[in-house]
Amino acid sequence: MQASPINSTGRSWLIKMTTILRTLLLHAVILCVMQTSGVRIEAVPGSVEQMIEMKLNGSVSLICRHKTAAGTDMELVWLRNNALVNLENNNRGDNSSICVTPLTHEDNGAIFTCQRKNDTTLNDSVTLNVTYASGTNGSEEFDMEEQETLVLLCDMYANPAVIVSWEFNGTQLEHTTGKVIVTNDGFTSTLTVNQLDMDLHRGTYICETNSPKHGKQRRTFSVGVKERTIRFPVMPIVAGVVVVFLTILLAIFSRRKKIAKCFK
Repeated sequence: MQASPINSTGRSWLIKMTTILRTLLLHAVILCVMQTSGVRIEAVPGSVEQMIEMKLNGSVSLICRHKTAAGTDMELVWLRNNALVNLENNNRGDNSSICVTPLTHEDNGAIFTCQRKNDTTLNDSVTLNVTYASGTNGSEEFDMEEQETLVLLCDMYANPAVIVSWEFNGTQLEHTTGKVIVTNDGFTSTLTVNQLDMDLHRGTYICETNSPKHGKQRRTFSVGVKERTIRFPVMPIVAGVVVVFLTILLAIFSRRKKIAKCFK
């Protein structure tokens, strides 16, 4: 018996399966190339994630591992925010590393990239997320007079960002309440009271920052307000006395002859 010829449906199925197998084989080849000649950054301490979270004043080592074929000598370069990082000659091979210490506010958001010098398409990057609390905790005292302007400063510079609230004698303050104005610029929360009134504005002001990572911090301001002291304008009075004295002295000098005749 002769085998029956393959019908059109079977032939179409074979073509589709052949196409799928070729695609899978191509992906396998690409993956193999990436694994043998790729660039990968590791962090110590940390992980291989694209975002590395560290604490302020800490340190982190970034290690760039470059997989190459045996006998292949490839040079690696590091970039910080697209600016070239200076490396020692013996730190440019398959395992190049850099250390960032101590971590500062300026390191937050910095992007470090490791790449092959002669093929920038082979690269890996990580971003530093430097966390730090605001310097809110503490206390201050102010002795003010009526009609003066009170300015209280509360540090809110933190990562992650904090929520700021103000209290006065136990009562929550709105951003603008009468003569009380609260402003924030992302670094400092400022409470300003214009034309202080002894009965209305003396007491305890509290600035509170709330962070999802670092919790709550409070700064207390004890403000005393007394009656305005009447200050005599000492300098203008002294200047006036000097002018009068010099005028009299000049008048006496100009009439010295007439005055001398009177005593003869």
